[in-house]
Amino acid sequence: MRKSLIVGILKESRNHRERRAPLTPSDVKWLVDRKIEVEVESSPRRIFKDEDYRRSGGKILDKLDKAALIVGIKGPDPDKIRRNRVYMVFSHTIKGQPYNMPLLEKLLESGATLVDYEKIVDPHGRRIVSFGRFAGITGIVDSLFYLGKKLKWKGIDNPFVQLKPSWEYRSLDQVKQDMRKIDKIIRRKGFDGGISPFIIGIIGHGNVSKGVQEALGSLNPVEIHPHDMSRFIRHQKYMHNEIYKIVFLREEKFRTGNRKGFYFEEYIERPDRFESNLDKYLAHLNMLINASYWDKRYPRMVTKPMVKKLCRNRNFRLEFIGDISCDIGGSIEFTHKTTTQDNPVFTYDPEKDKYTDGYKSEGITVLAIDNLPSELPEDSSEHFSGLIRDYVYQIAVHGAKDITNHAAIPREIRQAVITQGGRLAESCLYLKKQLS
Repeated sequence: MRKSLIVGILKESRNHRERRAPLTPSDVKWLVDRKIEVEVESSPRRIFKDEDYRRSGGKILDKLDKAALIVGIKGPDPDKIRRNRVYMVFSHTIKGQPYNMPLLEKLLESGATLVDYEKIVDPHGRRIVSFGRFAGITGIVDSLFYLGKKLKWKGIDNPFVQLKPSWEYRSLDQVKQDMRKIDKIIRRKGFDGGISPFIIGIIGHGNVSKGVQEALGSLNPVEIHPHDMSRFIRHQKYMHNEIYKIVFLREEKFRTGNRKGFYFEEYIERPDRFESNLDKYLAHLNMLINASYWDKRYPRMVTKPMVKKLCRNRNFRLEFIGDISCDIGGSIEFTHKTTTQDNPVFTYDPEKDKYTDGYKSEGITVLAIDNLPSELPEDSSEHFSGLIRDYVYQIAVHGAKDITNHAAIPREIRQAVITQGGRLAESCLYLKKQLS
């Protein structure tokens, strides 16, 4: 019988604002109670204190010692990779992201096994392990907050000035309490006529979109079907005291290049034949939230030529895009960089094709913070820990470093391996061409 692996919890070192933990003290206790040893790399920033882990049975160390299964959030620094270990992290390598190829090369060189959370999916390809819910929650809260700041700068009274950015809240409950207060203000005072009816468009249907809609639920939005947009706008003078939302389905998001409609089977086979259909709706939105997956096979949702043409119409109302997906030059073409809590938004002027940091500028303001869930570190860590705890236990208790060949390990974990024993897993051989 194989000896169980010792589990190690990494100190997050790649972002000074990262306070999340992959496993909570209560889940460390759960593992220890089942005879799994746990080492915890000491961290003064982590949302849970070292002493919390010590009381739960974890061994606090300045540097992981005997841990063979090392669990983190972000990938470790390449120069800190240890030989022949198993790493469970978000490596951000599955799209061949150039900035993380040194990490992948070091993992291969050291004979390490990499299990990437992004590849843990159900039989339908839907992700099982993610912070998507909290990316959506914090993304919509921050977007409303900074839109409120921009509208105030423009001299437009609005209820969102009562919000705070997500990182100033201690918990999700506090966020929802403030959102409910804002809902009452909207019902009582309504929106300024210049921004009425207040409409938020949402792209995406996965965990991120669900998180967006969960937080928005505290504002009791009224859902509009995109097909009803024209009729709705004609009656807008009566629509001051509510928020409206549109969740775009595929058939509303895309059309063929010859503008003859949307055909799902053709889209799956040849996405290059399609283009965005959002130019029909974008001018009527106050805010767009991008919560959808994108890669180079797919058409962009919002392009520079599209908004340049639309913004010449005096009725163009789009002030803000919360680009939660944060693909640089991707689905939102003018997302030219990711942003941070210190510098959270930039503004794009379509007429001049010009970018300005901050919101005090004419144009479309974009939020593109790439680690949004870290703004609610305790709630998001507890949610995430609950998703991975059993997987950590299964790998550790079976002493499994050869994960892809170990039938006792859950299928979704075996299929989430990127490297094993110094080689790329068969499903990831496409990454060879990205390596130097």
